Amino acid sequence: MGGYSDWKQHAASLDDVYEFNPTTILNVRYGFYRLSIYQYPKPESMGFDLTTLGFPKSYADAIPPDVRVFPAISISGYQGTQNNWWRYPHPNQSLEMHVTAIRGNHALKFGGSGRQYRIFQYEPHNSSTGIFEFGTTWTRGPLDNSPSSPIGQGLASLLFGLPTGGGVDRKASFAEQSTVWSLYVQDDWRVTPNLTVNLGLRYELEGPMTERFNRTVRGYDFKTASPLEAQVKANYAKNPITEIPAGQFRLLGGLTFPGVGGLPRTLWKRDINNFMPRAGFAYTLGEKTVLRGGFGIYFAPLGLQRGDVGPTQYGFSQRTELIPSLDNGLTFRATLSNPFPDGIQEPRGAADGLMTFLGRSVRFYDETPKAAYQQRWQLSLQRELPQRLLFEAAYVGNHGVRLEITRDFRYLPVKYLSRSPVRDQATIDYLSAQVPNPFYPLLLGTGLSGTTVSRSYLLSSQDYAHFTGLSTTMYEGYSWYHSLQVKTERRFAAGWTVNAAYQWSKNMEATGRLNGMESLLEYVVSDQDRPHRFVLSGIWELPFGKGKRFLGTAPAVADKILGGWQVQGVYTAQGGAPLGFGNALFIGNIKDITLPESQRRPEMWFNINAGFERSSARQLGSNYRLMPTRFNDVRSDGFNLWDLSVLKNTRLREGLNLQFRGEFLNALNHTLFGSPNTSPTSTAFGQVTSQRGYPRRIQLGLKVLF
Repeated sequence: MGGYSDWKQHAASLDDVYEFNPTTILNVRYGFYRLSIYQYPKPESMGFDLTTLGFPKSYADAIPPDVRVFPAISISGYQGTQNNWWRYPHPNQSLEMHVTAIRGNHALKFGGSGRQYRIFQYEPHNSSTGIFEFGTTWTRGPLDNSPSSPIGQGLASLLFGLPTGGGVDRKASFAEQSTVWSLYVQDDWRVTPNLTVNLGLRYELEGPMTERFNRTVRGYDFKTASPLEAQVKANYAKNPITEIPAGQFRLLGGLTFPGVGGLPRTLWKRDINNFMPRAGFAYTLGEKTVLRGGFGIYFAPLGLQRGDVGPTQYGFSQRTELIPSLDNGLTFRATLSNPFPDGIQEPRGAADGLMTFLGRSVRFYDETPKAAYQQRWQLSLQRELPQRLLFEAAYVGNHGVRLEITRDFRYLPVKYLSRSPVRDQATIDYLSAQVPNPFYPLLLGTGLSGTTVSRSYLLSSQDYAHFTGLSTTMYEGYSWYHSLQVKTERRFAAGWTVNAAYQWSKNMEATGRLNGMESLLEYVVSDQDRPHRFVLSGIWELPFGKGKRFLGTAPAVADKILGGWQVQGVYTAQGGAPLGFGNALFIGNIKDITLPESQRRPEMWFNINAGFERSSARQLGSNYRLMPTRFNDVRSDGFNLWDLSVLKNTRLREGLNLQFRGEFLNALNHTLFGSPNTSPTSTAFGQVTSQRGYPRRIQLGLKVLF
């Protein structure tokens, strides 16, 4: 197991400034940056002989020797095996032009830029040898829909030699590109000696992403019936379920591809209305007080800066699914002794058209995306105080608009969810009941290979039962951020400076739903919310040596030893992240969950006896969820860190200096606890079993300055 990682960076830049006249300057810049990441397994694991693990020779021969390594094994409740293996170079380049022109009371700035982003990837990974999952499907009981135990049942599946899932990947490489073009103009207008106004406008036009050889999905055809519809409808009509009459059962559409069927090579249409106004002011109230404010709009990217085509290369990347059973475990056709009895499927690209990737879960691009944007504003008051002190207080706000969220086309309508406050076994049994699979035997080797499917699968299919999952993006999410930020700075003088900053904030978001697409977005505290943050930093030049208060006339040797010392420190205190408990059954007062800070300890971070149902057999399922995703007052451990450093500058001769630096990160060796276990059925519920960050680190270095 394990492997190696190589990181290589190359960068180049050109910068030219041309002065037309004393009040007009042109600045032209070009920049290139390439980061290449190569992760690969240990050489001794290359060409691994799979037959030594008991796999048949036919399976071992089906894996190309140049990607054959120890397979990925995932056991529920245990750490899996992993062999990262991929090449990931991505070069970026940009060309910018900026003009600054001073005209009277106006400082005009305008210009533009063009940026090109590219990503290339080759990723065989160890799933190209095979991934074998051992869950609880075959070992839980007494019923097939009984809750799983916290640990052990996955290991039992391994001992029986009965995987619950997995597959073999044939992964495509990709070479993708997107561009961004921008123009801007800004005017810094000194209206009066006390008032300066900043007005600006920026426009960005982002080019749609492309893949060099069109090896990706583009969108979805919602107008054409699936080529399978007639045959599957006939099968369904033989055994329809009550809720969906045979006449209403439909299969609509399939995946589309760039450059196929008259579609363009681009993966979506441009969003052309990304205008970003900015406005600000600075007003002087007397000699020592300044009032500042500003507002601006900032758009988020849609192209490579957001993600790549790797997850949407359906048809070009192909997984041969490991299908253990076609009858829900009554008999087994795929075991460790013969995991892929039908052989390994090879990718066919876009050749299958609307039939591509049927029986699997897919995600496609929204062909008319809308870039999310942030509205940001700030109002601050800055005051100079005696003793070289500077005080500033600011209100900072942010409103996220059109945030990208998931649009699920296959969801279970809320009318089928149980409204019982406790586990509703009758509803669970009804929805999980197995009914004849209308796709059998049309999609062998996929997630619809079995002779049966659950009733809930058909009820959540809408018109897309031929895909086990179907989703894209939509732009209805939003967020709010408000903060009070206070900062005090003692400017550097007499050999020392101190800065202190405090932030009190609230971050709320609505980017997900608790009960599928028919429910409203959940407005909840963000996982990025940290209500309190305090940072204290300082620098002190020790007053010893030449030109200092003490030993100013010391001999040269003593001065080189005792002079030039500097001590620095940074203290950071920050609140922890909010926690949630999933679809937990809780009967009690939620205010009782939080323990006073003095009572929190790794063995019990919150009150596990506040009202949580701990029994696996009584957990909720197929229910209308009311438990929020996160709680504002139940949080993980925060930061409480001191980082210290000592620096010594020694002058060796004219133009030559030696610098010694000692850094003590987490100097007091304070433990930062990880998040506690929030699964009520776990024996470790409420316990902290890991830590974040690092123990004390000491770094020593010497630097020659000339």
